Amino acid sequence: FGFPMATLVFFQFVFAAITVIILAGSLIGRMSFKAWIIFVPLWMTFVYTVGCFSIWGGGWLASMGVADYSGGYVIHLAAGTSGFVAAWVIGPRIQQDRDHFPPNSLLMALAGAGILWLGWNGFNGGDPYFANADASAAILNTNLCTCVSLLVWTIMDSMAYGKPSVVGAINGMIAGLVGITPAAGYVNGWGAMAIGVITGIIPRSEERRVGKECRSRW
Repeated sequence: FGFPMATLVFFQFVFAAITVIILAGSLIGRMSFKAWIIFVPLWMTFVYTVGCFSIWGGGWLASMGVADYSGGYVIHLAAGTSGFVAAWVIGPRIQQDRDHFPPNSLLMALAGAGILWLGWNGFNGGDPYFANADASAAILNTNLCTCVSLLVWTIMDSMAYGKPSVVGAINGMIAGLVGITPAAGYVNGWGAMAIGVITGIIPRSEERRVGKECRSRW
């Protein structure tokens, strides 16, 4: 590499950190802080590290042809699957949070979303480890997909509720960022926009279906 190994170590460390942060969303309100402190290093060691080295760096899944440009499997699938299992094992949140759990501040949510989007360009653009054509394509695809996903989600909110939603726009943005990540350096612009349409429709439809089901049960 044309940079110190310490830089690569920090870059990969941030990938690991963001993975467990995503996982935390499934456990907020379910797990005590003391239990979380114990859980994090154990999960990072026995789940994240195993998944990471199975693909990146020429792992056994990579040898079978599995491709993950910037963390679709290593980060998002690992965090999502672990979060689902952990939530099932631990049990539901308190009744108050199940009834109504809006963001504490929409302005802070928007600020956080903007910082996340900006940082995602560094993740996907930095994965080739060089300032080359792959890095440029990855950054362009990241923003194309995310913009399309945000717009599609917002349009669907408007069709369903008669008006757009700030929270919905943030959800659409995150869905686009997650959707493009494993393919950011592999697809062209049209492919990125197609992924954006898919991430704007399928998660949005599923969110509404699950929300209705949960409300009917509770």
